[in-house]
Amino acid sequence: MIRSPHSAEGGWPMDLDNPAAIHRMVQLFYASLLDDPVMEPVFMQVAGVHLAEHLPMIEGYWCKMLLGKDTYHRNMVYRHERVHDKFPLSREHFELWFDHFNHTLDHYFEGPYTEKARKLARRILRNLARWLAVRDEELAQAVKDVADQPARPG
Repeated sequence: MIRSPHSAEGGWPMDLDNPAAIHRMVQLFYASLLDDPVMEPVFMQVAGVHLAEHLPMIEGYWCKMLLGKDTYHRNMVYRHERVHDKFPLSREHFELWFDHFNHTLDHYFEGPYTEKARKLARRILRNLARWLAVRDEELAQAVKDVADQPARPG
C-alpha cells in the first residue's frame, strides 16, 4: 500500500542516505505517478505493474545507485523497451516522470544523497535517450532535452 507523507513517521525533510528513506521516497513518488491520469495507465494497464513486486524492486534500484547496495540485477532499459513496444512512450511521459520525481524530492527530501538522486534521474533519462536513438531519433532528442532542462518548481 502506498502511504501519504502524513502517515509516515519521522521528520521531513530527510536525506536519501538509508534504505528507510529510500522506501519512503519510492512510496511517495509512485503515489504521485499513479495519481496522474497520463502516467497511471502506462504503469497499471500497459506495463501491468504489480506494486507489491515492483516497488521493492525500484527501492532496490535506488539503494544500489545511492548507497552501493547489491540489491538490483535487472536491465532497466530492456524493461522500458518492452513497455515502449506495447505503447509508444512520448516526450510527455518522460517529462511527467521527471516532474513527479523532482516534485517528490523538492517536497520531502534534501541533502547530498537527494542531490545525487536528482543527478541519477537525469542520467536515467539520458540512458533511455541513447537507447531510443536507435528506434526514434526525434523522441530520443526530446528525452535528452527533458534531462537537460532545469527541474520545474514543484
